[in-house]
Amino acid sequence: MASIGLRYPVYAPLTEDDMAGTFQYGIGKVAAKAINVEMNLNIAESILYADDTAAESVKEFIDGTFTFTADDLDETVKADWLGNTTETVTVNTEQVNVLVSKDEDMPGYFGFGFIVPKIKNKVRLYRAIILPKIQFREPNESAETKGQQINWQTPQIEGRIFRRVDGVWKKEITVNNLATAKAWLAQELNIAAEGGGEGGA
Repeated sequence: MASIGLRYPVYAPLTEDDMAGTFQYGIGKVAAKAINVEMNLNIAESILYADDTAAESVKEFIDGTFTFTADDLDETVKADWLGNTTETVTVNTEQVNVLVSKDEDMPGYFGFGFIVPKIKNKVRLYRAIILPKIQFREPNESAETKGQQINWQTPQIEGRIFRRVDGVWKKEITVNNLATAKAWLAQELNIAAEGGGEGGA
């Protein structure tokens, strides 16, 4: 099954109750237009040897890193993800939005989803993936002057993947209809515009 694209990156704020073992997603949103996602997982493995051979093997998810590259990340999205604030100032009679980053800013936790179109046996499929609990961190930035050729400079942000309070760290479906894939993400991450309800298990 070959991947042929990436689209529809969405997110919703996550609230967990560790004592009760419950969770809830706030109102979900579309983040931007997706260019690339990359996941690197930290998996612990332990092997039990008996009678001079491997008798049992256990693999357990610890955490992971998640890198998202978009066409653009506006001030509202960055403020959501990084715990920054925004303010409006007047510059030469023009209203300008200012993104303010402070030492005490605390990034929250979010569910993050996206769709990977695929081809299998000449049939187009759609793999929808949700990372139920990630936390973004302030990105490194670079820029360069324009030369004779145009080099696109797109924003990239990294997050850490965690297990949700119920132990889930990834969910996914593969369907043959894009609308179904989007509707599932909307339902899970509480995106009202796509017909979703409360995020759930």
